[in-house]
Amino acid sequence: MRKTLFALGLVALLASPAAAQFGPMDAAGLLGNKGVQDELKLTDDQKKILKEANEAFQEAIKKAREDMDFSGIFKANQERQAAAKKVVGKLDDKQAKRLAEIEFQVVTNKNNRLKSPQIFGNAHIQKALKLTDDQKKKVKEILTELDKDFKELDDDAKDDVTKLGQTFRKKMQMNNEGYEKVEKLLDEDQKKDFDKAGGEKFELKLPKKDDRKKDDA
Repeated sequence: MRKTLFALGLVALLASPAAAQFGPMDAAGLLGNKGVQDELKLTDDQKKILKEANEAFQEAIKKAREDMDFSGIFKANQERQAAAKKVVGKLDDKQAKRLAEIEFQVVTNKNNRLKSPQIFGNAHIQKALKLTDDQKKKVKEILTELDKDFKELDDDAKDDVTKLGQTFRKKMQMNNEGYEKVEKLLDEDQKKDFDKAGGEKFELKLPKKDDRKKDDA
């Protein structure tokens, strides 16, 4: 019973548009936000790809709750992320830069206690921060090590709901540690101009539950 309740809680977290408050929201996650889509001026075809992937994910969650079988949820979430990354790969340089700026704003927000160092691997952000070749090399080493550790955690967890929850928490901690390592690489000038890398201020609005129901109608 306890395991089932834990699984339902994890499902609710993954399904929530406010999930970014509990963990880092990357570029793939941000693309599911209507405000971000409008800011980037995505095409109808791009929006359709994202909408279909999200609907499939929501359907997987509904089925899991009805059948009490959670094995398909995480695969559906991976497919949703893959669809978003497909759209990311088709963005022009201006769109890609703006998306990186928005992600940077979200990740570095002082109210966000759970950080993600992956944004520092983005070429647009590296350029904005004026990272040296040596700093870029060290950032790459930090991110490569994180990717390796994340893969080991995922391989160990597989479809075990309890382990997946533990993996989620471990990744959050490791991301925070990786972020701190990157911060320590920055010199005083880079720290002074840090916020400028986010470009023009963007207000990320998370949809309310009622808004999601309207979209699904």
